[in-house]
Amino acid sequence: MTRARTDVEQVELANTAFYEALERGDFDGVSDLWLDAADLADAETYTGPQDPDGDTGAGTATTGDPDHPEGPDSPDGDDGADAASDGPAIACVHPGWPVLTGRGEVLRSYALIMANTEYIQFFLTDLRVSVAGDTALVTCTENILSGGPAPQEGDELGPLVGQLVVATNVFRRTADGWKLWSHHASPVLAESGDEEDDETPA
Repeated sequence: MTRARTDVEQVELANTAFYEALERGDFDGVSDLWLDAADLADAETYTGPQDPDGDTGAGTATTGDPDHPEGPDSPDGDDGADAASDGPAIACVHPGWPVLTGRGEVLRSYALIMANTEYIQFFLTDLRVSVAGDTALVTCTENILSGGPAPQEGDELGPLVGQLVVATNVFRRTADGWKLWSHHASPVLAESGDEEDDETPA
């Protein structure tokens, strides 16, 4: 078996492990699958202008700093000047959410989702994996079945809701295997019946 084929299989396993950890509500499992600052110590990040007055500024480039993994929201109370202090950031976009950058923000979002989701299951389709060196790209369709908190009376689950989402997951090779660098998910808008009727021959 070629190394390229082995890499594709390992990335697919890491991608599957990510969704399985979400289904179990396993926060530690999800956390372990995301890159940390030490994994990105050799990477660089460009941060564009942040001036609200419209001044274009020059932007800044930073390198990873494993001694300060959590950046401006770190538990030690270090109020960094901007997100660049988090080093080369991981990034996540949940459907309908703004871009979340930095390990602290991303993992807090998953903790919030898990705390408010009683049940979730992912059926992945249209899965495609591409590997180039130490970076891998995974695209897939997330067929999601989820349920909120159970009713006050009774033991049954809350109402189940189906959702269709397309996702792009970027992985990076580390000494501990493939880990997530970025996750971007967008909802798929269902086609209306009117559009189908327009295509019906007269």
